[in-house]
Amino acid sequence: MTPTSLIIVTDRGSLKAYKVTETPNRGPHLQLVQAFDTTDAHGRYQDKLTDQAGSFPGGATPGQMNSIAERTGIDTENDRRICKQLADSIAEIAEREGRDGWSFAAPASIHSAVVELLPEDLREKIVEYVKSDLVKIEPAKLPGHFRSLQPV
Repeated sequence: MTPTSLIIVTDRGSLKAYKVTETPNRGPHLQLVQAFDTTDAHGRYQDKLTDQAGSFPGGATPGQMNSIAERTGIDTENDRRICKQLADSIAEIAEREGRDGWSFAAPASIHSAVVELLPEDLREKIVEYVKSDLVKIEPAKLPGHFRSLQPV
């Protein structure tokens, strides 16, 4: 198995990237190289959007959509934008830090969407996929979630 030189963990709202260095006596050491929160994933719609001037018509008259249908389209578009933003950030970090091979963890709900948006050459360098939300896990406990970092 190719050793992992970078671990990227993400969820809908944040991303963390750790550079992996092997220490002779203590196993892998993780150093945070980048962390950020996505702005689209946080907040409420009522703080971001207005319902003035017909943005969300309340009456379901012929030819008009009701506000529930409008919000469904907004949810889908917002999810697409978040996944695209995460994939772009991951691509930038992986090109810079994960030359040999890297591991990726994200919740199952967004995992496939983010991976599909990554460039093909970066997808080929992924050593290990983990479908779990590991963003809030302490860095010292992260190696336990990746088989590629386990001692043989």
